[in-house]
Amino acid sequence: MICLKNLLRVVELLRKSVVEGFRVTREDASTKPLELVEEANPRQVDLFEKHLIKKFEVAPARPPRDLFAVDSSSRVVETPYVFLAIAAGTVHSRFTGKGIDVPSLASIVGVEEPPCRHIALVPEVESPREVAEAILSARGITTSNPLGVAYTSTYNKHALLAELRLSLEQCLLELFSSSELAESGTILLLDGPLAYPTTPMLVEPRDFERVRIYVEAIELLNKKREQVVSKLAEKGLQVISVVKRLHKSYILSLVDPASISPRGKVNDEAYLSTLVLTNSGLYGQPFIVGPILVKQKPPCSLNRIVWYIGFPRRIYPLRGGLGNYVFYRVEVFEKMISESVLNYIAYDSIHTGSLLPLSILVADRRVKKLTSSLVNYILYLTGLTEESTKQYISML
Repeated sequence: MICLKNLLRVVELLRKSVVEGFRVTREDASTKPLELVEEANPRQVDLFEKHLIKKFEVAPARPPRDLFAVDSSSRVVETPYVFLAIAAGTVHSRFTGKGIDVPSLASIVGVEEPPCRHIALVPEVESPREVAEAILSARGITTSNPLGVAYTSTYNKHALLAELRLSLEQCLLELFSSSELAESGTILLLDGPLAYPTTPMLVEPRDFERVRIYVEAIELLNKKREQVVSKLAEKGLQVISVVKRLHKSYILSLVDPASISPRGKVNDEAYLSTLVLTNSGLYGQPFIVGPILVKQKPPCSLNRIVWYIGFPRRIYPLRGGLGNYVFYRVEVFEKMISESVLNYIAYDSIHTGSLLPLSILVADRRVKKLTSSLVNYILYLTGLTEESTKQYISML
């Protein structure tokens, strides 16, 4: 409640600034979608085996300890004078009910300060010093990116949302690492890649400098994630990443294990779909492609081992039909390589009757409910209408 009361005061001051005649600085160009994709060059990719494509012999393995999933979600409240990004995150175990939520119930009702900044605020109007002082005194609210660059009306809103979610997940991982929940043998599932993409697509020359700031912010967050994952590994935890958005990744067409992409680049989703259509031996069978070593670009130093998994949606899928399979990528850092991680994934997915790891689906639903409740409460406090909420498609 303390954080939200401070937020309410800032919004009221900005609204008052508009009434008093201060200039609105909002720029529509800042809402233009920004897409970051994952690419690699031949020197960054190594193969461990000659035959990468094989049937997935499902052997579910129960984790030695608990299994947690990490996820975050964000919503937007946007007016002509202020842009608010409200996020929530969780580290949650569906088996024991243990975990960490941000914001926690205690911080929402005002018993304690939120441990992580989960709200980003962008003033869209020139305002007096009183507003700046009110913003600085608001706990749980951020007004700058991980590099310290201020969020202004020109800052890309899609980049801001990605940075907010990644920063929140980083804070959650650090809280989890220092808690009693981080026991040796525990499995931690991350919803999204271990290292987020940093290659921008379709950038106009005049935007190069601005996009460079966004990329450097993501690189800094990747470096921090690498450090906390290494710390968790030293404690004996297994950190596994599950990547669902394969249409923004271009790794398989580079190594071309099925010899179906002789020229140009094809995204991983399209490559796997083509593989299923052209390889009759995979018909109706779960399969894996990997392991593949993906070497990281500086500033990150830990390399990743990746496997691609394909699960049929039906016991008897239609031959030649698109959409018959669910594809995703499983990642671990190189020093954690072991195909046993795939058995943990199978235990939390196919073994429970779900195509995707159920723990990630539960965490995803949990954070979406949290963000929805927060947005509704903020609308109630500020008197804004539901029309001021907008849907920003994730760039990650």
